[in-house]
Order: sequence, then C-alpha cells, then structure tokens
Amino acid sequence: MKFRGMIAACMAGALLLPTGCADDTPKMEVPDTDTAVFTQMEQIGLEGWDDAENETVQDVPLVRRDVELASGGTAALYALDTGEEPSAGTDELTSVSAELVLNSAAIQLGEYGTVRELAESELYHWADASEFDRIQYTQPLQISEKRFAVHLLLDNAAVGMEQLVVYTDLGGVARVDRLWRAIPDVQTEESSPAFDRTAAYLISDQTL
Repeated sequence: MKFRGMIAACMAGALLLPTGCADDTPKMEVPDTDTAVFTQMEQIGLEGWDDAENETVQDVPLVRRDVELASGGTAALYALDTGEEPSAGTDELTSVSAELVLNSAAIQLGEYGTVRELAESELYHWADASEFDRIQYTQPLQISEKRFAVHLLLDNAAVGMEQLVVYTDLGGVARVDRLWRAIPDVQTEESSPAFDRTAAYLISDQTL
C-alpha cells in the first residue's frame, strides 16, 4: 500500500491501519477568513513508495535527534538525512534537502490540547497566509491512538506547496513534523518519490 493510497483508503473507511482508522472521525475546524479559500480535497495521485516498515536501514530518509527542551527534559525530533546538521531553534529542528524541507518541533500538550485537537485546528495556521490563494486539505487522519496527520496543498498564481503535518503524542509533549515541498503547478501536480518516501517513514511506527 502506497502512502497516498493508504491515506485515501483510510479516509474512505476501507483500510484499517495498525490501530484502525478512527470511528469517531476527527473534523477540521475551518477559520472564517477572506485571505484564502479553503477546500476539502479527496486524495488523488496514488503514486508513492511502499510502506516504510519494508525498507532497509540504508533507505531510512530521516535521522533522530534527542533535543533538550527549554522546559526541561528531552524529546525525540527528526531531521532529513542530508549529511549536514539541521538548523536548531527553541525546541525545534529544521532541515533542508534539494527537494524537501522538514520542521520537527516539540510543544507542551497541556498548553495546546491533545494531538487530535491540534490536528483539527491545523487550518488556523493558514488563516492569515496571504501568500496563498487556495488551500486544499484533508480531514485529520488518525494513524494510531497517539498520532494524527493532515495533508495539504497550497497554491497561488505563481507556485504551490504540498505539506504533510504529523502530530505525535510523546507523553506530555507533542512532536509536530511539517514536511513540505514546492510544486510549480498544483493543477498538474505529479507525485514526488522523495516526499512520499519520507512521509511514509514519518507516519510509520518507527518514529513513535
């Protein structure tokens, strides 16, 4: 099962992931804004790569970093395996490859709710995103009891962007992984093996 096909099947209720798709389906909160048009999308273009669990160690596209948090303790964050150290900020890492960008950040769950609530409020991150005219989104997908994901396509007259956002409950702290790539034309968008490969690993059990 491919990454995009797996999300499409789960949204349609046709696939049970390791812990099953959510029966109590999460619903996206859509902000009231004139900045951009928000449109729920169906998953299209089911090209991708096989489940990350079947890949060899040599094919793992990410590296793990245990980061000390400003509030105390540590959290496991992830970076693209580019051979270079990621850029570090407060409780976050940002890494850039030739095609992809990954921001991996830790936030306190008590301040922002559960990972489900974070996923359901994802569109509020884009309520004032004046650089995009249209934002297509999927409803939050429950990957497991402790993980939700949202798939986005954002575009304007000049450029587009594909983004996968994965919310993972680490116990008191949530890791928010934002993987994205630029798309010259969303209307004729073709799948990216690098994006699909990395996305599949991000939502696999190996990053819990």
